[in-house]
Amino acid sequence: MIARTTEQRVADSRAKLESGGDAWLATSGPAGPHLVPLSLGWDSASDELIFCTEQRSITARNIAAQPAIRIGLGPTRDVLMIDGTARVTGPVQDDATSAAMLYESTGWDPRLESGDWIFIRATPSRMQAWRSVDEIANRTVMIDGIWR
Repeated sequence: MIARTTEQRVADSRAKLESGGDAWLATSGPAGPHLVPLSLGWDSASDELIFCTEQRSITARNIAAQPAIRIGLGPTRDVLMIDGTARVTGPVQDDATSAAMLYESTGWDPRLESGDWIFIRATPSRMQAWRSVDEIANRTVMIDGIWR
């Protein structure tokens, strides 16, 4: 397999984020690491990822205590790994912008669900993209909010 250029990997990573879908969100808390699949939205204006979960979830509690997160997006042979920090932005009923972005990416509007649903916004500090071993050496496509 021929390695993609950094420019192509950046374009592919942006396209993957724009297409939304699902991602694995890893947090850590008193009980140790926690990994959960969640629907994903992307705010390209702020370069933030948008997730939604119930306020009482382990994920929400972990983020409140320790905001460091790791996100895995895509299959293992075309993965985007994202390190960053996350914050709970509040109830879904209070954030029409995040709701619209999540709906655009997933077709799901959490405001229509019963329960105590909240939005989580994640700010990437590093993104790495690779398809195979020949792309590992230059896998970093974004660092500290700056695309390469």
